Amino acid sequence: MSEAGDWTLCLREPCPDCGGDVGTVGHEDLGRAITDAVAAFARTLAAADPHGVRARRSADAWSVLEYACHVRDLLGVFEHRVRGTLKTPGMALTMWDVDASAVNDSYNEQVPVLVAEEMAAMARSFVGVLIDLDAKAWDTSADRRGQRFTVRDLTRFVLHELIHHRWDAERSVTAGTPFI
Repeated sequence: MSEAGDWTLCLREPCPDCGGDVGTVGHEDLGRAITDAVAAFARTLAAADPHGVRARRSADAWSVLEYACHVRDLLGVFEHRVRGTLKTPGMALTMWDVDASAVNDSYNEQVPVLVAEEMAAMARSFVGVLIDLDAKAWDTSADRRGQRFTVRDLTRFVLHELIHHRWDAERSVTAGTPFI
């Protein structure tokens, strides 16, 4: 669940786990794809057993609710990154300690229906930034540990996270006996 891995692999090829192929999604389709992915995630959250929504299927996986909170917060973090990149091309992107956020913000104690509503609101806000971008703006880049990432890359990454963590959450829903 750490951001330390190669989070760029999904930009170059389909994800070997969830199958998401975001590298082929054109910038003109990213906003709709993000909105659709958030709606699908909200359906997964709503379908989860109210008593099992906080259960983890294994020691190295989050609960359905924790994945949903992460996705909600990811939308805000990446909206901030995209806005910053557009305002200050070449800016350095900082690390986000996602595990610390899960603990510090008590992800597993939040109210699922409110998380779903907040996720939808964050998606609308993020997509609102993208709507009026011209082709040149999509190529504006930032730096992350010596690697260049365009607004298009950052947005495709968000889409992958939505798809991948819904896949994670669905596996938690169908896992049966919870770990904790």
